[in-house]
Amino acid sequence: MQIRIQAAAESNIGQVRQTNEDAFGFDLDLGLFVVCDGVGGSQAGEVASRLAVDSLLDTFARQASENIGGDLLHRAIQRVNRVLHDAARAEPAYEGMSTTVVAAYFDGQRMTVVHVGDSRAYLMRDLSLHRLTEDHSLLTEHMRSGRGQMSDAEAARLESVLTQALGAGQFVVPVVTTVRVAIGDCFLLATDGLTRTLSHSEMQSHLIASVSPEHACRQLINAANRAGGGDNITCMIVQID
Repeated sequence: MQIRIQAAAESNIGQVRQTNEDAFGFDLDLGLFVVCDGVGGSQAGEVASRLAVDSLLDTFARQASENIGGDLLHRAIQRVNRVLHDAARAEPAYEGMSTTVVAAYFDGQRMTVVHVGDSRAYLMRDLSLHRLTEDHSLLTEHMRSGRGQMSDAEAARLESVLTQALGAGQFVVPVVTTVRVAIGDCFLLATDGLTRTLSHSEMQSHLIASVSPEHACRQLINAANRAGGGDNITCMIVQID
């Protein structure tokens, strides 16, 4: 069975922010796809996200060419975390910078997804959208603990506080999810500017109605901007044909 993979991505500043702190990159030959959302604003979040994307693509390529054993993507994430952490310590202007990351690696049969923070991955299969990642946030921890109800305002506050981000500390614990792919699968990687603005059903509807990865990205970003565009918006579509 011959499998073909297509990918497209788009990033938009949104309707409120003055800078775009999101970044993305992909390499079809490597089968690697990356989306990051810089954290910190004045702490050079845009530097953190761009550095993370570029470093991850470069690190993964070098590890693959050197035939390093083990989980290549997990190892690469760990190295990039050290790169960001060291850069933030070395340059006063970058102090406190960090970034979320969601990355996917396609090996011809499986898609391995790794994430840190609240940028998410979804799988669209048989016209149904499935969320693959769980946010590293105080809201997730609260819900997991079963501590009871809270107001919408409190939920929004907890959702905005990350429990993990690349570069925030010397060590990071990325979560790895592996999916055996099928023809017709569509993977969505996105920052919270999309996933907090559009509902699960809205994203699913736009993906169903889209005719190509490029069209899907445009439709999702346009919808998020129409809904207020309160944050930077980035999405990446990876289609398995």
